[in-house]
Amino acid sequence: MRIRVGVIFGGESVEHEVSIISAIQAMNKIDEEKYEVIPIYITKDREWYTGDMLKDIEVYQDLNLIKRYSTNVVLYYKDGSYVLQKKKGLFKSVVKEIDIAFPVVHGTNVEDGVLQGYLQTIGIPFVGSNVYGSVAGQDKTIMKDIWKEADLPMTKYIWFYDTDYRQDKDSVLEKVKGLKYPLIVKPATTGKRRY
Repeated sequence: MRIRVGVIFGGESVEHEVSIISAIQAMNKIDEEKYEVIPIYITKDREWYTGDMLKDIEVYQDLNLIKRYSTNVVLYYKDGSYVLQKKKGLFKSVVKEIDIAFPVVHGTNVEDGVLQGYLQTIGIPFVGSNVYGSVAGQDKTIMKDIWKEADLPMTKYIWFYDTDYRQDKDSVLEKVKGLKYPLIVKPATTGKRRY
């Protein structure tokens, strides 16, 4: 019997589309002789869907098709199994069972420990970091503080809140002068920008 892998992707993050691309690539590379791949897509409005059509990148050009032809589900623990159950309708039947979750996610509320906390709460084994590792790894400021405390080598950096910049732009720019160009400017918990 093949191991049933629930590949979770999408979410409300600004990195939603990157997650879709990453998940499609991962699903296409998983050995289907050993694993049954079950896509679990989270829309930007936090609804969960499953269905084989979600393995095709072309489907994401029209999200209404996903809502119409795939199945809206919830993931939970039931009678010793981890199930995807229909969320809507009179009969809330089990659509699929999964053995392990494989989050292929980017950004807020999916990569930052929130999704991992949910998976840990229901007890399903999953690929990747636990809540603590996800929180620390997603917040670049916290991660750098951990590295600094461990005396690990890293490039010089500064951090500030957007309110600091709005209140005293000159002070923030003065701190930036102590760095060398090129710089990477990145929000603490989302995608990057290069300057």
